[in-house]
Amino acid sequence: MISQLCGEIVASGDGFVVLDVGGVGYRVNMTATDIISLTGSPGKKRLHTHLIVREDALALYGFSDISDLSVFSLLITVNRVGPQLALSILSQIPAREFVQAVTSEDEKRLTRLSGIGPRNAKRLILELKDRLTGHLPIDTAGSPSVPGTVREDVTGALVALGFPSRESYDAVDETCRRTGQVDTQGLLKASLQLLKERKKI
Repeated sequence: MISQLCGEIVASGDGFVVLDVGGVGYRVNMTATDIISLTGSPGKKRLHTHLIVREDALALYGFSDISDLSVFSLLITVNRVGPQLALSILSQIPAREFVQAVTSEDEKRLTRLSGIGPRNAKRLILELKDRLTGHLPIDTAGSPSVPGTVREDVTGALVALGFPSRESYDAVDETCRRTGQVDTQGLLKASLQLLKERKKI
């Protein structure tokens, strides 16, 4: 099992990067968020990886955060959830947010994810709730204390403006941690500014 790689990204495409490790190029499937983040700066990158072995192929899935890898590893054990769907889920929602949605049985939040209908949402909750509670290196206690409805409204507004769902949630959470802002208008304005700053990097 290849559990970690460290090297330089020499190429990237739709859903993957090529990581040069000692002259060997590894194609690693990644979330869109990680690809944007990692290709935005030079130097060596460390990826936490999961190797999928099949009769006709070997496929590497990589994550910059081990929390994402932990959730991915559990997701692919769920019936009818393959590695591509698991990767798609984590491209749309931060690992911490996904854990919260499952453990709080928030079907509405889960069904907002592309590829997840009501049946899949129920299946995820049924099969993962107990396994996710207290068994992942994710600090859910560190989440911002902003009302859920405000957070959802602001994130929805950012998505409507064209920003990816996962990046929008990350920006709202980061804004809350930085400023303590909890009113809708103030949070939207500050989160939008943060996203614009990140695009310039």
